[in-house]
Amino acid sequence: MLSTIKKIFADNSNGGSGKALPQTESSTLQGRKPSQEDDFLITDVRHGMRLVFVADGVGGHGHGDFASKTVVDYFSEAFNKLTVDTDPVAFLNETVMQAARKVLDKSIEDPAYMNCGTTISGFLVCGSDYYTINIGDSRVYLWSEDALSRETHDQSIVQQLLDRGEITEDEAFHHPQRNIMTSAIGQSLDLMQVDVSKKRTFKHGDIMFAFSDGVHDALTDNQIYSLISRYKETPDLANRLTEAAYNAGGKDNITAIVYRYFD
Repeated sequence: MLSTIKKIFADNSNGGSGKALPQTESSTLQGRKPSQEDDFLITDVRHGMRLVFVADGVGGHGHGDFASKTVVDYFSEAFNKLTVDTDPVAFLNETVMQAARKVLDKSIEDPAYMNCGTTISGFLVCGSDYYTINIGDSRVYLWSEDALSRETHDQSIVQQLLDRGEITEDEAFHHPQRNIMTSAIGQSLDLMQVDVSKKRTFKHGDIMFAFSDGVHDALTDNQIYSLISRYKETPDLANRLTEAAYNAGGKDNITAIVYRYFD
């Protein structure tokens, strides 16, 4: 049974564009899973910065929901302490390590939480610039000048096969090991791979997306492109994406966050 847990349309500023489009949208569905382990964060603007990400909890009975919520709560608290002198890259790297430590400590202290973990994938907006962060196989996409590109690199067995040229994108989409990650919050900190990008700059009309793998496990990049192309000027783009993923047979929790850059 499809279950809508949260749907938020926040910050209706349109940057003078004259179109009644929200700057941020989010939609998350429990979908066909017995519990909701996705969580996400969309902060208010602080010192010209805004943080957006999705966290996809893993572990099932190992309390993936605890892991994703812990990361969201920790980042929210840390973001509210940002100062005008905060270095964006240092903030992302240091905060995610501290959040990961809290998840790992819980799994060590309480056997019921053994193997709990989460992905994190999103971006820190700094005026007209942004930095992405990724651990695991959730994704950030960028719609720019009518083209769609992945801004993050999956940390997964299948992505490694793709990188080595051993399989095609179509084979990757249907691969039986597509959900096996090579890095996630919850594993030993010295094994966890944190990908924080260099500074990148928005262009006029850009739209950024953060997806849990419930979106891109059910929809190909071409299907995602088609949906964005069709609905990008509507105020329910995030909801269109999650419902399409569900209707395509998605078995996971499904979360989509939309951020429109208003210059």
